Amino acid sequence: MTIQITQYKWAGKLGHFKIKTNCEDCDLTTTTLKSMMQKEFKDKNITFEVKPWLNHLFYCIFRLAWHAPIIMIDGKKFWQFSHKNHIFNKEKLTKIVLKKVK
Repeated sequence: MTIQITQYKWAGKLGHFKIKTNCEDCDLTTTTLKSMMQKEFKDKNITFEVKPWLNHLFYCIFRLAWHAPIIMIDGKKFWQFSHKNHIFNKEKLTKIVLKKVK
């Protein structure tokens, strides 16, 4: 069984709206997740993809996630940015994902 980690970052378009700014928190999250794919999840049946948040706004909202960056594991919200919780817990993510792999 393949585990899918998806990050929704501050980007995309919806109708006439288009995000034209960059998000440093999204970039940091992407870099961290790519590093985890090369280290913690190397040779595991785990895939990682980055999607534009605005293109998938309603998908995220229906999963109670509205503030990019957002991380989902197999379509379930793991983490979303907040000013109180601006960095996701790598150890917790690793534990959840590796438990699913077994």
